[in-house]
Amino acid sequence: MRVRIDDSGDGDGRGAERTAGLTGEFADWLTQDREVSRHAVVRRVRAEAPEGAMSGDLVEWIGLAVSSGFSTAALVYAHRTFRASLPPRSRSGARLVIEHDGVRVVIEDGTEQDVARVVRALAGAEAAGSPEGGTESGPGRSQGAAPEDASGAGS
Repeated sequence: MRVRIDDSGDGDGRGAERTAGLTGEFADWLTQDREVSRHAVVRRVRAEAPEGAMSGDLVEWIGLAVSSGFSTAALVYAHRTFRASLPPRSRSGARLVIEHDGVRVVIEDGTEQDVARVVRALAGAEAAGSPEGGTESGPGRSQGAAPEDASGAGS
């Protein structure tokens, strides 16, 4: 599973920098959160530098290797607490993006309904990889509220 904090910003061209900065901060946050770090190994995935450029230092994603005791709710609630700790002008753009087995879920508020949506999407991804067949949220499908569509349609 991989996650990041997406902040596409206000169109000023610095969205990737803000996303990388917030994702790095969230990685630190997760390693300090006992409910998440007890059942997940947090790994920073750095951006690859284009050929001929200096090495990439920006954190693009956080890779989570999770154990059977991992709680999706703990991850969503960690994001909600992290987001609340940000300056007011940064909060609205700090969306949690979760990807697993071709399924992408975008979380903004961290409500109980968001937790249920993530659980359903990830369970659908697991079912899609099983011999019994997939669900509508299988590989290549997206679930969740996209920045431009808060109604729950795919992004």
